[in-house]
Amino acid sequence: MDIKKNNTIDRREFIEISSKGAAGISLTSFAFTSGCGTDKTSKTVHGACYHDCPDRCSWNITTVDNTVTSFKANANNPYTAGNLCDKMMDFPNDVTFHSDRILTPLKRSGAKGSGEFVKISWKQAITEVAARLKDIIAQKGGEAVLPYSFGGNQGLVQRGAIANRFFAHIGASQLERTICGDAAVAGILATNGQTTGVLPEDIIHSRYIVLWGTNPVLSNQHLWSLIKQAKSKGAKIITVDPFQSRTSEESDWHIQPRPGTDTALALGLMHVILNENIQDQEYIDNYTLGIEHLKEHVQKYDPTTVAQITGLGKETIIAFAKEYAQSTPSLIRVLIGMEHQVNGASAFRAVAMLPALTGAWRHFGGGLMHMTYELFGKALNWESINLPPELANLKTRSINMIELGKALNSSELNPGINALFVYNSNPAVTTPNQNLVIKGLKRDDLLTIVSEHFLTDTTRYADYIFPATSVLENWDVLSSWGTPYLNINEPAIQPLGDSKPNSEFFRLLAKEMGFKEDYFYETDIDIVKKTVDSQHEYMEGISFESLRKMGGQKLNLPTKWMPHKKGNFKTSSGKCHFFDPNLEQALPDFIPFKYSDEEMKQYPLYLLSIKTPKNFLNSSHANVEHILKKEGKFYLEINPKDADIRHIADGDELKVYNQRGRVFITARISNKVQQGVVCMPQGFWPSLLDGGSSANALTSHLLTDMGRGGAIQETKVEVKKV
Repeated sequence: MDIKKNNTIDRREFIEISSKGAAGISLTSFAFTSGCGTDKTSKTVHGACYHDCPDRCSWNITTVDNTVTSFKANANNPYTAGNLCDKMMDFPNDVTFHSDRILTPLKRSGAKGSGEFVKISWKQAITEVAARLKDIIAQKGGEAVLPYSFGGNQGLVQRGAIANRFFAHIGASQLERTICGDAAVAGILATNGQTTGVLPEDIIHSRYIVLWGTNPVLSNQHLWSLIKQAKSKGAKIITVDPFQSRTSEESDWHIQPRPGTDTALALGLMHVILNENIQDQEYIDNYTLGIEHLKEHVQKYDPTTVAQITGLGKETIIAFAKEYAQSTPSLIRVLIGMEHQVNGASAFRAVAMLPALTGAWRHFGGGLMHMTYELFGKALNWESINLPPELANLKTRSINMIELGKALNSSELNPGINALFVYNSNPAVTTPNQNLVIKGLKRDDLLTIVSEHFLTDTTRYADYIFPATSVLENWDVLSSWGTPYLNINEPAIQPLGDSKPNSEFFRLLAKEMGFKEDYFYETDIDIVKKTVDSQHEYMEGISFESLRKMGGQKLNLPTKWMPHKKGNFKTSSGKCHFFDPNLEQALPDFIPFKYSDEEMKQYPLYLLSIKTPKNFLNSSHANVEHILKKEGKFYLEINPKDADIRHIADGDELKVYNQRGRVFITARISNKVQQGVVCMPQGFWPSLLDGGSSANALTSHLLTDMGRGGAIQETKVEVKKV
């Protein structure tokens, strides 16, 4: 990072620094040089990707004298299969050794948002932050402090092991981290009582694979290789997605419903299956509840009605239902694509009923594939990760992360938010209602502390920035929400510059605050050792020593994992719930969001803001020059008919706008979206775009029907040429 001699960074330099990238040095030709360290001995250690991704790549790193000489996938992990995903191939250059990386604490010297900072020492920074924090707590109470973090680092230690203790100890407001996954989980739990269904490697046994609202070609690359294996053995691949994704282009059949109508489509499939009498009645009788209620309920979702709702032909709905019910083994793969709508949880709830209705769970490779995190919930020793008993039951208010902008600007919160700690997240980019979030971050009376690698759009508004280690520089243990593999992460090099792990930052702050409790000062390596020291049967053959030797290891699960072959659902009854009178909606229903007539008139286009970028993940790596160059222009997919109405040509510069904001973007005219729908990629940093706004300037903080997730796809816009 190029700092002026007077140690300040002005706004222009801030933006320029954020847009610079790595030189893209080839691993096969050059080493990654840190410029520090004294260890002359070559060593190879195991690590794993810390990103919010279902694959959780395992890797090996070889170093000499604090220099990385080799960085490659771990062949011991058969799921990684000796290949890193495209986004992580050059990780040491893109993050750890990037020339723009923050390697010293910074203190704001200009106005918030100006990007003007001076370098200070850790001692000075910690002392000043502790003093200001003590003052806020003394005057306002602990609830005036809000932590904000999410999936930027999914290591169990650096994600929040020490941070969670710190915030619980001071009585801070709790953050509901529900922006991604919670609505999906809520829906599936309502039906099955658990999310863990078919394991990813077992998809090779499936013969009818429905990829519903997921794009594994880009976002689940190792699963896609297994799907291709299944296809080579005769499987048919169906993608259900309102957007023509890379995956849909490589599938046998793309079913393209209108956005937000998945619940109606799933209920329509059930109507056909039950009316055609092609359900598995024996499985239903033995292992489900509420079939008579369901039969009656789906009568209103006949193919003609569902066709009107979804925009699909009724013949498509009938053919899809029959093929799915009569194919064996049939598998539905879901992740989180359906959840970002007001009906999000209901959609997952309805889709999760289909394998029980057809008896798909009876067959190896048949059923529903979702998340795997519950396996680790059983397997690991969580004592060192969870809050200690004396902190576990403390009650403070909770604030939903989706409503950050609302919370920061609220005059009704008592106390208001006076201190914001951001780590493992970049909320100025990734949180809905972006302009409201930024308005809150601009508050002069808000103390904002950020632990980061780079000068992100969020750090522009920070009072203090602390340099965080990268995953190559700290201990951690990584479970997975998409695979049954456990990974250790051993530091390959000493931390560069003055960077420190998140855990150490909160230890130093706790010490400066005068906290004496032992639970603050447990070391990272001890937390890792204790976490994997478990007697659970899933951990047989797995230990700290074996993980250091092997890297990623698969949990010790049955050879044929078939969780619901004979029912065994984790609901209150032990059966799959088609009907549940204890829920607000006893049956899933399609209840569309009601826009006002004025909003429909002013903003007639439905905006999809989705993970279409090929080269960065969420907002991570989206500041690296060679990655941005590879990704290409920031574009809006618009249907030819909508473009023609607005006299828009391919390549025109556009303004996309609604009541919350506007975004400037380039037109790409295509049939990837239906008429009435436009699609904008997520993850681009506003500061690196013309006009300084990205997709979340248009989204709202509307919540889903269950799980309190973000209904960010319920966004209407208008588009015009500029």
